[in-house]
Amino acid sequence: MTADLIAIQNPWWHQPDFGPADDHHLTAVIGAPFRLERKSLGDLHHEFGPGDIYVVRGARQVGKTTLLKEWICALLGRSVQGRDIIFLSCESIATFAELQSILASWIESRRDSLRLYLFLDEVSFVKEWQRAILWCANAGLLRNATVVLTGSNARDLKESSERLPGRRGKGLDIAIHPASPRELRELPCFSHLSDDALLELYFKMGGFPHALRDVVNYGRVTDETYRTYQNWIIGDAARYDLSIESLRHMMYRIFVTVGSRVTLTSLIEQTPLKSHETGLRYLEHLDDAFLCRTHYCYDVDKGGPAYHKSRKIYFVDPLLYYIADSWKLGLTNIWDLSVQLLSDAGFKGTILESCVVVVASRKYETFFWYSSKTKKEIDLVVREAGDIGLFDVKSAPEKHQNLLGRKVTYIGGTWLLEQ
Repeated sequence: MTADLIAIQNPWWHQPDFGPADDHHLTAVIGAPFRLERKSLGDLHHEFGPGDIYVVRGARQVGKTTLLKEWICALLGRSVQGRDIIFLSCESIATFAELQSILASWIESRRDSLRLYLFLDEVSFVKEWQRAILWCANAGLLRNATVVLTGSNARDLKESSERLPGRRGKGLDIAIHPASPRELRELPCFSHLSDDALLELYFKMGGFPHALRDVVNYGRVTDETYRTYQNWIIGDAARYDLSIESLRHMMYRIFVTVGSRVTLTSLIEQTPLKSHETGLRYLEHLDDAFLCRTHYCYDVDKGGPAYHKSRKIYFVDPLLYYIADSWKLGLTNIWDLSVQLLSDAGFKGTILESCVVVVASRKYETFFWYSSKTKKEIDLVVREAGDIGLFDVKSAPEKHQNLLGRKVTYIGGTWLLEQ
């Protein structure tokens, strides 16, 4: 990456009065009724400190870059000098050696600065990126710097971060998700809707930023937005040498089996995948890319997941179900497809279950429970601080039962807005 390309990404180096109105990521959301309030600097339990390395993780197109730009503008508003902040989009950086060279050269050019801030967006695009960070840390170049990394591959971020032992200071891991119904409730564009009406809308549009924008502006998610998200799914899979055709079939199988207990063998039925080992690779990719959630059966004796038993697979956002269905079948007018699918009470109930499980898993350790002996099932087992909560997801209240010696609580859509 040339010096000119780096400078283009950092206009505040040459524009002392740079602000949110000067950045295209921020101008798209400034004052918009669909703007999601993510973590501000003040929300963190401490301010960015020297030697801190933060990791912001989440799916592509979920708002990570916008968050970085908001933080940069906040620093500029606190009188941090623009030339003491660098932002790099790592998608066009070929190797960790190139990243290392860019960082070392810039830090050296700021040797007289007391504080530096490095924002590396989508760093997981750079293979072995942690080697560049580790080298800079070992060379003493980061002692006065705060580093903020974003990535869209959970496994890479976890494994690479673990290779920075003792180098992260007080830096945090921050997860960015598509908006939940509760977050939508706080947006002015949806304040006029009842809880039930908002949940109905959420089942169709989900919580990705572009989908919210479309619904506010056009009353529906456009096919262009569906294709945008589909294309980044394809692009990310290609980076890991996955077959796009096999991925298309795998996502469709998740769509048609959602809410059902599946084995890896049953999951890959009617797909080009020939073994459950290969199927596991594709499923793990979807998990790592923050696209789906594997929901394991609860092992009562071990008090944890029963990895050897059938599992449930949910997409992390309703939008992905309609992408999976339309992609496999080659359909357009995808918004109309979502309306048609949700007219079926069974499918709608399954989407409700999916949304409850996914939202709960962002805060708690979650499982389901099934007894082959009694043929009874609990949709959601929540473990927090050693305590266990049991929940069944229903659209309407039902009588309580006692299973595993604990009461089962039935929860409906409103629960999503209250957690």
